[in-house]
Amino acid sequence: MKNYKIGLIALLGVLLVGGVVIGKELHVGIGTEPWDLDPAIRTDTASGYLIENIYDPIIELDRNREVTTKFALTREYDWKNNKKTIVLHLREGVKFHDGTDFTAADVKYNINWQLNPDNNAPNAGLLGPIENVEVVDEYTLRVDFEKPFPQALMRWSRALDGIVPEGGHGNRSKEKGVAGFAGTQLSRNPVGTGPFEFVDWVSGSHITLKKFDDYWAEGVPAVDKVVFDIIPDQSALEAALISGSVDIIDKLPHKDFATIKRMPNIETEKMLGTLTEVAYLNLGAPPFGITEEQVGDQEAVERALNMRKFLYHAINREEIKEQLFYGMAEIQHGPWYPNSDWTSPKLKKAGRPYNPELARQHLEKAGYDKDEEIRIMATKAQWFVDMATIIQEQLRQFGVSVEVIPVDKATLFDRLYETFDWEIAIEDWGLNDFTPSSWLWSGYYRNNHNHNHWHHESPDLADHLHETVPGHEKFQEMYDKAVVEPDTQKRKELIWEMEEMVTDKVIQVDMMYLYNIYAWRSTVKGFGDGLTPMGNLNLAYITEFTGN
Repeated sequence: MKNYKIGLIALLGVLLVGGVVIGKELHVGIGTEPWDLDPAIRTDTASGYLIENIYDPIIELDRNREVTTKFALTREYDWKNNKKTIVLHLREGVKFHDGTDFTAADVKYNINWQLNPDNNAPNAGLLGPIENVEVVDEYTLRVDFEKPFPQALMRWSRALDGIVPEGGHGNRSKEKGVAGFAGTQLSRNPVGTGPFEFVDWVSGSHITLKKFDDYWAEGVPAVDKVVFDIIPDQSALEAALISGSVDIIDKLPHKDFATIKRMPNIETEKMLGTLTEVAYLNLGAPPFGITEEQVGDQEAVERALNMRKFLYHAINREEIKEQLFYGMAEIQHGPWYPNSDWTSPKLKKAGRPYNPELARQHLEKAGYDKDEEIRIMATKAQWFVDMATIIQEQLRQFGVSVEVIPVDKATLFDRLYETFDWEIAIEDWGLNDFTPSSWLWSGYYRNNHNHNHWHHESPDLADHLHETVPGHEKFQEMYDKAVVEPDTQKRKELIWEMEEMVTDKVIQVDMMYLYNIYAWRSTVKGFGDGLTPMGNLNLAYITEFTGN
């Protein structure tokens, strides 16, 4: 009996240190399953939750939208040559999860891999007009640009948000993944330098990470094991938080914020985020676009434009804001934040887009056959189907019949990118960073893999795509000029011109930016310090976890 008591006391000594439970599993509830854990090809939010904990970024942004090196692999940086050159001074003593040392050669590999057009990296355009990448020494990297690129660090906070070991991408898979990009050997077996190592992925159930004992930041992480539980049903996700079966959830519906905020043992925070609600439009087929046979047919182009303008003015964004988001959103006048200096003064002056009379005028000009039904695809998660249903009712008031088609996220984006068999898609998009040019690139720039099938004829256009609504080539030229313009005011004016262009043409309907609603158990200390408008789940900031 005495030996049993001694053993029990010893065991308690292992489990309890200063009242903190050691070895407990932290559970994070996420509403959608990640697509790809290779940071160079991921495009979805859920994958980002895992990537920011498995990998370290080359640079990152803080909650004030400023560049920081707190948990970045860059410790210092120097601009040179009128911002045509940047020198990165990297952290020493950093190891990858496979035991290899992190050096400047790894960063060079990451940059060059994305710049290689054969790799079709979706965020390569964010890297900027790079002319040369030079390893100065083991922990110093020099990057030269063809032209000044003052936004490099802001852009790289997304383009290089996870550094992989040299050669780590390996061979590409034969089949494309959910977002239309071929996977790599990191897609399902990631290797980074971050605070947590990958353990396993059970599709439809969970992803498990464990503490990386050789992490470079002292005392980080404060948790031994993390399980990301995939819980698509929002009610079940919230119930799990309330019961304590999960400790953090990725998103809390705005309608439940006030209720959850009053509950004991739960912490919440609200901040304007980078998630924009979008109605994507198929510009490659009527009624909002043109077929390949209609290229050059000005009447067809005008009909499609009038249908898009009808939709732009017919959607009552205020109604959506109040019904779905309980006022916790900012209505957009164009692609960017309505009160930003980077939003076109012309678009600000134009005011709120909802205008029923203008909508009716454009619908009449379009000559739309009201016997035809418009299909709205919507991801069957969170609020997307509800949003589509509200828009369905709003359009019905103009005599336009709409069918709402709930689909899973993977199906929606596969159909959106690869086919012309859709009209409207309701989803959101998380901004890469806080530069408006970044969203103009992600939302509009790409000729292939374009959300709205806004294409122009060029040698790189995929065989199954065709030229659609005019103006895309000009837009690309304007963008290429803007991102290397060193004068802030001139760059701002170019951005305004692009914003006006995509809004006047209604390439897509940018509706509103949402407030992020965060919720976590009080047993997770320090988590709130790492929250940013980017909607992240950075577990490196946790200082203490007292069990669940």
